[in-house]
Amino acid sequence: MKYKVLLADPPWKQTKGGLRKTRPNQHKDLDYPTLELNDIKEIIKSQDSPILFLWTIDKFLFDAQDIAETLGYKLHARIIWDKENGIAPAFTIRYSHEYLLWFYKSPMEEICKSFRGKFTTVLREKATKHSKKPICSYELIESLYPNCKRLELFARDKRKGWDVWGNEVESDIKLNLVQENYDI
Repeated sequence: MKYKVLLADPPWKQTKGGLRKTRPNQHKDLDYPTLELNDIKEIIKSQDSPILFLWTIDKFLFDAQDIAETLGYKLHARIIWDKENGIAPAFTIRYSHEYLLWFYKSPMEEICKSFRGKFTTVLREKATKHSKKPICSYELIESLYPNCKRLELFARDKRKGWDVWGNEVESDIKLNLVQENYDI
């Protein structure tokens, strides 16, 4: 199936921060399997969608942009999600944002005319649990591209109007890939 809009929240290869006395049972590994950059790139490539929204954090900002540009995408906007809370690695500064990068392949698909200029590059919504993305980000994409077929990769929940794929949600979508840790 061909999707016009692709939303991806890849499981970037990382670990949790330092262990704390207050969380003695916490492990360094994340609660889900992670992927190497090339694996993430291949999964995104398999869809060849003209519009890509890609979630990332500071640590992978340039890797995410490089992956998309290598696949022929052009960056349109860096949208910042102000989570209104966050972690403070090494007890320094609190990281309270993530990036939603908006890419396109030329020519750029036209957005819904009634939503031109209605959104800013900053989304504000309090984070609720690890890796759960803000509802307002889905609403933004749905408003801009209301009649487009949409697929969310690495989804954690089903959402009306979207096809979903990921190892944390039941899905009928099968990608033509073989990946460890992902039931494809």
